[in-house]
Amino acid sequence: MNIKEYIKNYKKVFLSACLFSLLCFCYMLVKPGISIDEETWIQIEKPFAMWLVQGRWGIDIFNFLSMDQGRYAPVMWDILAILSWNAAGVLFSYTLFGDKVKKVPLFFFQAYLCSLPFVLGEMFSFSMFSFQIALGMLSVAAAFLYSVRAAQGGGKRVWVAALLFLVYAFAVYQAYICVYITAVAVYCFKAYLEKEDHLVYRICSWALLCLLGIGIYYGVHIILMKAVGTSSYLTDNYVGWFEEGGILKALFMAVANIARVSFAVPVAGETIYGGEVIRIVTLAFLIFVIWQLVKEKGTARKAGVLFYAFVLTAAPFALFLALGTYKTHGRVLLGLSLAGAAELYMMLICIKRENLKKAGIAAAAYLLFLNAKNMNMLFYSANVAYEHDRTVANQVMYDIKKLGYDYHSKPVVFLGMEDMDEVGLPVSDTVGSSVFAWDDGNIARMCNFMKTEGYRVTAPEPSVIQSALELKSRMNIWPQEGSIAETEESIIVFFSEPSEKWYTINQVERK
Repeated sequence: MNIKEYIKNYKKVFLSACLFSLLCFCYMLVKPGISIDEETWIQIEKPFAMWLVQGRWGIDIFNFLSMDQGRYAPVMWDILAILSWNAAGVLFSYTLFGDKVKKVPLFFFQAYLCSLPFVLGEMFSFSMFSFQIALGMLSVAAAFLYSVRAAQGGGKRVWVAALLFLVYAFAVYQAYICVYITAVAVYCFKAYLEKEDHLVYRICSWALLCLLGIGIYYGVHIILMKAVGTSSYLTDNYVGWFEEGGILKALFMAVANIARVSFAVPVAGETIYGGEVIRIVTLAFLIFVIWQLVKEKGTARKAGVLFYAFVLTAAPFALFLALGTYKTHGRVLLGLSLAGAAELYMMLICIKRENLKKAGIAAAAYLLFLNAKNMNMLFYSANVAYEHDRTVANQVMYDIKKLGYDYHSKPVVFLGMEDMDEVGLPVSDTVGSSVFAWDDGNIARMCNFMKTEGYRVTAPEPSVIQSALELKSRMNIWPQEGSIAETEESIIVFFSEPSEKWYTINQVERK
């Protein structure tokens, strides 16, 4: 069956799953807002090198082709991202399951892949690159399809096509290395259970392809860094091998992070948003693996099942194991949704008894219900934070105008932060966080957010901020009278006593 026939035969399944994924993002699409970082990109006016220094030059290519310095189109970008992610799911399912695919499990595979809040909630909250990221997922899905065909005797051109798609995906987001490894891990686990031949040859071929893709990607990245005369900051942020505690601690923390995320274990107050679904899928998969062990005969076969099951579980974290780090947010664990979707599919097709099959479908439907609910609640929380920020921005500008200060002629200095109340709503990384409290008060972000509300506020230089600090002892906390002042250099808004982080973020020395 070719890909066109596959889509035609199962179009109702894919359309149903797509509608479900749109339901998951319903609140976000109906109530779009501005999240952390987007305040910069929605107002972008000149070329910005941030993607380049992050090693994500694939996004720069897209932004160049889309014109307007990469400025995104709210809602449109989100819808295109959801559709592209669904298209990636179609390619993954075709490559993994092919002619033997079952309709009902296929729906749950596709729906789960496109609805995991911890992954897609965090990732798609950034409309500024949601479409680009989804195209990266589609690219890695195409790379996997071509690499499987190539390993089955497709020829050099197919290998080249797989490599090109893979390099572009890595250039969009390095986390797609984990997605490709996860796809290979799913294929190998399934193939091992079905006792397919020549599995070692395929694994070696795909491993070489992946390493070559990584090599080409990093080679281009290094050349670009040399050309623009700058360096990436990712190494300092993510490589953990040389941190305090040594190599053994870094390895332990990286491995422990697999268990933390897979079983949604809260650590130091940090939780996995929507983690109950991830935990249930992990536990169910563990039972499934034990059942497969009981079925298998011979120590070698049982060891093989354990090995491939562990590889599949660890695959979404592969890059972070290599870097020796546990610093992983949901938006960097894109392989987690693919691994969970594949595990759900394999578990459902192995249930033969009618009553158990109905129970399995009901349980899977309940998990999707939780995903949809959690996703919409997360974006409701994001909207509450956005509306809070809008209110603060408009009230501050009303007060400045009322005092007769001309904010067009001089920069505005925001001292400290204006935090929103804790109201018990979920927060996941940047989603649900206030711009006026992020980084304990990032003045550049605040000024950019003001622009999204229609106020052309200019951010101050560090020397101007330093001068403004001398007046705070004579000012009151906003919104009290005397909380806004004007000097020859700037307009000052006193939100709160600045913290150490505030001084660092705004590049000001504490005196």
